Amino acid sequence: MMRRGLNLLLGGITLILVMVVACNSASVKNAQTEPCIKEICFVRNSDGAKICMFRATCVQRDGWDTLPEIRFWRRIVSMTKDSVLVNIIETRKGIDVIPRWMYDSLDAIGQLDTLRNEMRVKHKVHNLQNIRFTGGKNHFYKFVDISLKMARGVQLFDSLGVDPFYAQSILLIESPGSNKQKSIAGAYGNFQLMPFVAKGYGLRVDARIDERENFDRSAYAAARLVKESCVPMARKWCQQYGFTGDESALWFKLLALHCYNAGPYTVKAALAVVPNSIQGNKLIQTLWHTNVGYWSSEAQNYSQLAIACYLEYEKGVMSNKLESKVRYTRY
Repeated sequence: MMRRGLNLLLGGITLILVMVVACNSASVKNAQTEPCIKEICFVRNSDGAKICMFRATCVQRDGWDTLPEIRFWRRIVSMTKDSVLVNIIETRKGIDVIPRWMYDSLDAIGQLDTLRNEMRVKHKVHNLQNIRFTGGKNHFYKFVDISLKMARGVQLFDSLGVDPFYAQSILLIESPGSNKQKSIAGAYGNFQLMPFVAKGYGLRVDARIDERENFDRSAYAAARLVKESCVPMARKWCQQYGFTGDESALWFKLLALHCYNAGPYTVKAALAVVPNSIQGNKLIQTLWHTNVGYWSSEAQNYSQLAIACYLEYEKGVMSNKLESKVRYTRY
């Protein structure tokens, strides 16, 4: 009798656990399939300037802010250039912070491996894990500077039928401090357009005039690039490789941002090696650790930076007085 009662009790506990797991799984699934609430917020900063923030509530709802990759980049974009974060590549875990002068001095005499070994012993890092040094970048990510142009970027993208999330993301990643940044490859301006792309959308780029410096003109070209190339190609690759392409979902927008940064065919090569049993948010997170062709560190990092910069920008902007908030439902 006692044994029978115990079996019934254990069976009941097992059933409850199964139900709890099923409910949790359903909650996660439902959260990712529910529409992402978007809002255009305006705040007034301490200088009296009106600042725009395009909010996507699913960033926190779906737990993007809790991921180690996002936490890593949030730390990097807020650290000064005088500091270097010692971190584990595989987990993005920061294990120590050293002054920049120390890193530069050891690098100059070829002793960085010695420092790696010391850090490995000090923090008990496994031999199969790799240690990297990443410098702080808050000297580049000056979100306060770009905030004054954000409302214009949001307005221009919206007027061209493009989700303003793309405008905000590109501005926060590519040129938060200045429109004078030029990449090694030749990308230039607030939206970091390549010369041939800018010319293709009617901008003048020559020895005398470079219209990529013009915010409105470069925003026009960037919006068309997203609308006519990045989104359609991301949709095409999803269809080709069996991924469910919900263009209103945050993960799809991150995929389109990858097309903007790395080029559609680099994204195609990455998607081709990911099993289509992996869908939605997990697809993007899997791409972060996929290596194929030109899809490597810089390409992997782009959507990580998009989320990290969004969260840091939100943290700064929404600490000010909220003046107005409008639900955005167009795209």
